Amino acid sequence: MDRTVRFLKDLVDAHGAPGFEGPVAQVMERQLKGVGTFSRDRLGSFICEKRAGHLDEVGFMVKSITREGFVKFLPLGGWWGHVVLGQRLLIKTRKGDVLGVVGSKPPHELLDEDRKKVMDIKAMYIDVGAASDWDVRKKLDIRPGDPILPDSAFAQMANPDLLLAKAWDNRIGCAMVVETLRRLANTPHPNTVFGVATVQEEVGLRGAQTTAESQGAAAALGPGPGYGYGPR
Repeated sequence: MDRTVRFLKDLVDAHGAPGFEGPVAQVMERQLKGVGTFSRDRLGSFICEKRAGHLDEVGFMVKSITREGFVKFLPLGGWWGHVVLGQRLLIKTRKGDVLGVVGSKPPHELLDEDRKKVMDIKAMYIDVGAASDWDVRKKLDIRPGDPILPDSAFAQMANPDLLLAKAWDNRIGCAMVVETLRRLANTPHPNTVFGVATVQEEVGLRGAQTTAESQGAAAALGPGPGYGYGPR
């Protein structure tokens, strides 16, 4: 596995639900060590001064726990119900990751017209292998507000130039930020370049808005949210 593929693997394997992007920012910082000065705005977006992507990925959040020990959850970002059912998910708790699988009422218990619809996420739950809500709360320490991410490992496909993983939106943009800054590191130019990887894009472009106002970076941002290169 060459350096580029290893870097992409590290980026997509890192977990970064909106509001919990720290592990992805750490990967960016390791890759850009020595290239420029690092900073974070108050919301948490990663900035390297010396294009842009966003750190977060679509995920979920724990909403509540049923008496039977199932975890009800909310989407963070855009999800289509058909691709959620049967997903293996990791709930990020204070004690560590808890593996679960998304389930719902079985098809034979649904009305005919309901089988033809896209199931609403509100009708789904995560089965973590618990027998009661006490197990979920006390033994596993799962709490409302805990972030949830897909359990989808990086892999090279039969064609090794094609890669399979979660979170390509927009870790590939983060990789482009790093590669651009590396190539500019030893190239004389008259500009101050900001490489920006923003937080909470999936829930409203929040990091792009705060980054644009921080550290004088507003003058360096281009026409769209999250684009941060150019003269200052």
